[in-house]
Amino acid sequence: MDIKWGMYPWFVERGMEFIHPDDLEAFKSEASNCKVFACIKKNDYLTLRYNDRCYRVKDKLFRPVPPPKFHFGEKVIINGKDEQAIITDIMWHMDKHEHYYFVSIGKKKKLKRFFDSELSQVD
Repeated sequence: MDIKWGMYPWFVERGMEFIHPDDLEAFKSEASNCKVFACIKKNDYLTLRYNDRCYRVKDKLFRPVPPPKFHFGEKVIINGKDEQAIITDIMWHMDKHEHYYFVSIGKKKKLKRFFDSELSQVD
């Protein structure tokens, strides 16, 4: 299976039946309507990966988005600052229909979000 990317806009109010019972508690803290997950397996449940964590969910709520330009843990340069950073979060902007990212520099996570155009790959 090719890796597909998408959002899984689930919250407790939608019902517990969408999340595998063994993953429910962990997924509650991960739930977001704009996080971008990698779908790495499809059986009775989809297996979604967010960074190094995996969750099993029903496919009904999965919303595909294009693959991100940058990936978790990837080293990038913040354009105009020549600062090296590491991708920590991958999100989807609903209005702009594009990815944005949160990064860390050293051990400090930046609060600013960065779009593809604001980052470059490290050579």
